[in-house]
Amino acid sequence: MTPMKNTNCRVAITATLKNAVFISILSLLLLRESLGYSVGNTVDNSDISKYQSRFQRQLQLLERAKECTKPKNNLESIANGETMQSFKENINHNSLEQSTNPFYIPNRPLSPPFPNGLNGGTIISLPPSEHYILDEKFSDNQLLLPHRDIDVWLPPDYQKYPNMRFPVLYCHDGQNVMDDKTSWTGYSWRMAGAFTRLSERRMLKTTETHSPPIIVMIPCATENLGPISRRHLEYGDITQPFAQAHADFVALTLKPLIDERFRTLADCDNTAVIGSSLGGQASLHMVLRYPDLFGKVACLSPAFQPGILTSVASSSIDTWNDKVIYMDNGGDMDDKKVDWIDIQDHLTSQHWWNPGYWFLDTQLQPGIDAMKLALDVRGIKYTYKKFPGGRHNERGWANRIHEPLLALYGL
Repeated sequence: MTPMKNTNCRVAITATLKNAVFISILSLLLLRESLGYSVGNTVDNSDISKYQSRFQRQLQLLERAKECTKPKNNLESIANGETMQSFKENINHNSLEQSTNPFYIPNRPLSPPFPNGLNGGTIISLPPSEHYILDEKFSDNQLLLPHRDIDVWLPPDYQKYPNMRFPVLYCHDGQNVMDDKTSWTGYSWRMAGAFTRLSERRMLKTTETHSPPIIVMIPCATENLGPISRRHLEYGDITQPFAQAHADFVALTLKPLIDERFRTLADCDNTAVIGSSLGGQASLHMVLRYPDLFGKVACLSPAFQPGILTSVASSSIDTWNDKVIYMDNGGDMDDKKVDWIDIQDHLTSQHWWNPGYWFLDTQLQPGIDAMKLALDVRGIKYTYKKFPGGRHNERGWANRIHEPLLALYGL
């Protein structure tokens, strides 16, 4: 065969292979689209505006498939004289491109129960000597704020990409956030597991790799002050000094430490706070007290009290500009009641005797309705979701933890 015929034959084969690769990539992208946006996801009518139409999305996928078949990363490079080894190196020239591979399809479902534990991340424990003891206002006053360690979870990409910066999520009741062994009911929120599943599907608007954020787990105080739980004081109503001291500590001492020690995106829009029950009230308190520092808040089954309701109702609308506010709860509905006993609440390796708190979300509904009214009167945008039959405990929140995470970080 002459050199000219050989070249023509090679070009024809290359063109055929290119078309096959293009069709394969487009098929995978459409399959990924179906899995990533359909499995385990229910889009409310109020959320439809966040998503593009199916037709527009398919046009985007078509363009991405074309990008994947450009000469720099397709079989034309082999026809032009490159070896198969150099072609593979061109495709996989760094792990960042692998992590943003457009036709990667996760094989794990986006539905609870999410995996327990660190999920490939790293825990850095910060002793009180680095924060509580250094606090200028409260270092010598353990009556207000008892000293305790604070754990920081770094996502896997933190070590992988040393020049990348990350959003930060501050979590109340930090001992309950990630590991069943440390949770007081023997079942955690499994936040790292949920974040990992969302990251696999490229559903997080966080970093170039759709990484989970840095998670700062602030444990509540576990002892009592006389007959009163210290947790109820620190996470109490916005008007009392213990709650104010806690908010000041997180905003003025802990946040600067986190931003200095870790590679964070320190601006307001990339700083969020989350909590459940009274921790939900403490989280909203953070945004209300320091709106220039905290831009996003999620309140799971929040226990709102009169002071914070009044503060929100009388607050300036400028306080809430561009803020993301998410609230949810379970409890009784006409067509679905909370079961008095759920055996799975008690099938834990420790704290199996936990009461399940089947009644609390129903009891807290009036406070949530009052907060919705206060926000509506002020014209403040928020997202509220109701989960009929949901229980007021860590397992109940773990079953829907992906919802607030999507509200805070979803595309």
